[in-house]
Amino acid sequence: MYFFVKQLPNHQILYRAISYEYFIKANGNIDAKAFIRRYQKRTQSYEKNLSSALNPEDTYSTLRWCFGVIRFTVKNLRDLGLDAIEDKPDHVSIINLPHPEKEEDEANIIARKLAKKARIYARWSKEESQQIKKGELDWRDFLVAE
Repeated sequence: MYFFVKQLPNHQILYRAISYEYFIKANGNIDAKAFIRRYQKRTQSYEKNLSSALNPEDTYSTLRWCFGVIRFTVKNLRDLGLDAIEDKPDHVSIINLPHPEKEEDEANIIARKLAKKARIYARWSKEESQQIKKGELDWRDFLVAE
């Protein structure tokens, strides 16, 4: 079995899919929920890590729906006691996140701080999501100016 793990430098930019509309608040800011481990009904447990990638395309390519991409750095994670490892060529895991129930206060504080550091990189609608996946639209047309 092939096992791939690569430590990433602080300056490395990471991208996370906006996989749920509620990841973005009505005022356009990133919601802390974007950085909280979610409960998975299928496994009856919480996610072990959060997914991210080294390029925007890898964040949304396997999702049915996506509403854009969030951007942040490995240093942003490490400043909060988290880390990121490239565990596959097209996937980066955000690790050391507190458990959302057992360490609820800490999980919420870290998620809020990370949401403030992160930036919306690109944003599109549910309908545009399907058009992007089909190649009818280019995701780069939805970049958000900083």
